[in-house]
Amino acid sequence: MITETNVVKTWHVTKAFDGVSIRDFLSSVGEFSRQLLKKVRLNGKLFVNGLKREIWQPLSTGDELKVIFPAEERGAIVPHKGLLSIIYEDEDVLILDKPSGIPVVPPLDSTGTSIANHLLYEYDKRGYPCTVHIVTRLDRDTSGLMLIAKHAYSHMLLTKNLDQVKRRYQAVVHGSFMEREGLIDKPIGREEGSIIRRTVSSAGKPSKTMFQLDRCGTDYSFLKVRLLTGRTHQIRVHMSYLGYPLVGDTLYGGKEVEGTKGQALHCDQLHFRHPWTKKRMTFVSDPPKEWNIFA
Repeated sequence: MITETNVVKTWHVTKAFDGVSIRDFLSSVGEFSRQLLKKVRLNGKLFVNGLKREIWQPLSTGDELKVIFPAEERGAIVPHKGLLSIIYEDEDVLILDKPSGIPVVPPLDSTGTSIANHLLYEYDKRGYPCTVHIVTRLDRDTSGLMLIAKHAYSHMLLTKNLDQVKRRYQAVVHGSFMEREGLIDKPIGREEGSIIRRTVSSAGKPSKTMFQLDRCGTDYSFLKVRLLTGRTHQIRVHMSYLGYPLVGDTLYGGKEVEGTKGQALHCDQLHFRHPWTKKRMTFVSDPPKEWNIFA
């Protein structure tokens, strides 16, 4: 449940946790981190069967434990009205289908709009008290599915189990791709002298990209790509390294094609375990219609 000022979560204590302290119950069942336990102890509220309790007190079988989480700070991002393609939402997560051409968060040197600005505007319109918690980011000119946590607790659960969040991308690259499938296992680091560009470098961090050829033409090839690591610009750098830069990715050797915008990279599948219900969830998204120009 989410009130106008706080996020509230409720658990029912089973026999296995009879006599266990609230602290240990939340650490085990709620997967609370030490930092979150401290925040709840200092600035949140705990109720057992409607009565206020302290974090060290024991629980009994059948108890109802309610946690009122501390209010969240908004930070410096300013709400701005804008379109959001929300394809799923509940009180814990939100799934967006992001268009190409808009950043996820405002650039440090710009006051321009972003997905985060638009989300805060939507939250304000609903009287929703939380700030923006991005779980899976996309580059400005990459389109497709994004996972948003709607509050800090949900964000903590998702990011601590980030290896269980799986994404697949569709990409269009220049040239006639030669391999049917494979793994690119090349470390990626920041390019010397640049704050934006990345490059394959022995001094970089381990980076692994799996690819599968979907279809191949003379000028363009369609790939399905999965990330085994999450480095900045990973797909773009690895494809460029192989000699098949993404269409439209001028930063890494690609060329713009009339009728399209940004690099031809789209997150078309998203799989994750729901942070509260623990159910596996899957979402899909078609690439932009403008990609028909490559067919």
